[in-house]
Amino acid sequence: MALCRCLEHVPKGKKHNYVYYVYPIGYPNTALICGNPNCDNPGVIWLTDKEAQEYRNGKRIFEGPNNFTKMKAGDNGLNRFKK
Repeated sequence: MALCRCLEHVPKGKKHNYVYYVYPIGYPNTALICGNPNCDNPGVIWLTDKEAQEYRNGKRIFEGPNNFTKMKAGDNGLNRFKK
């Protein structure tokens, strides 16, 4: 399940391992805002390994937790988070 967080609030991944992120359409002037309660920065879309493969295969719309929203990724490619 994809998450929206800014690049300063990388998801910890209690249930999922988030190693890749993609920019949403229009980033940084996007409607996606970081899911951290104390942050109003533009968010990127964090993907699991499975979702990253789906992105490589052309998928661009990803679902967030609890069917609250869907997020549309741009065609800028995958970015790998380096700790």
